[in-house]
Amino acid sequence: MSDIKTLTTCDKTMSNYDEIIAETLRITKSIPLKRSTGDGRIDSAVKEEPFLEELKQKLLIEHSTWDIIISPPRAACDIMINGIRINLKLTDCKSADNSVNKPSIYFSITGGSDYPYSSTWNDFGNKLKIGFETNTIKKTRDRTTEYHYLVKNKLTGDVLLKPIFDIHTYVSNPSNDLQISWKKEFDHISEVTKDEDYQEKMLSLVECIQKSTRDMIDRTKEFAYTDFRTLFKPKSE
Repeated sequence: MSDIKTLTTCDKTMSNYDEIIAETLRITKSIPLKRSTGDGRIDSAVKEEPFLEELKQKLLIEHSTWDIIISPPRAACDIMINGIRINLKLTDCKSADNSVNKPSIYFSITGGSDYPYSSTWNDFGNKLKIGFETNTIKKTRDRTTEYHYLVKNKLTGDVLLKPIFDIHTYVSNPSNDLQISWKKEFDHISEVTKDEDYQEKMLSLVECIQKSTRDMIDRTKEFAYTDFRTLFKPKSE
């Protein structure tokens, strides 16, 4: 994936990570966002690109040396700020939001940028198995190599920016694999995962997605194995 840089860039952000987070939050909060009528999901999708452009330009005005890249469609994140992968969410916080991205979840767990563009959850699981076998699963936490969610409430203007392992609650969903309730996250905006709980938090994320895949199998296997050829066959007179 050409838009994703190696860990070298991410390592350089370690010393000013807090500044990057604080400035991104400040600028994001300053960008006005008017709620349109109609489908909220479509409204958010239409507004994301201009919002990202304005965020980039305003950050560069004050931090001209920062490396800011807006990713192409269907990339592993929406924007990278000094190597930090960020997914933008413009939401009214009324329902849980689809929040899964295999390459960036893999990146958060291993720090590796070698995940394929297209894959199944079987592929994801096998990549993690290889990670354990080769000792490339991260043992100590590095927030600069974690997927971040930048969320702006379209109704209140409130903003949060959290790495994936500081998310308070992962929501399992058999149709969408992983969801996050941003209302709940704003309610727990200051809570973070303690360093000693880091490995358990990673496991809880994987198990949440695993539950979604199991539930999807359970709710569709009857249809998958129904013999429709027999049902459609004309009955004998």
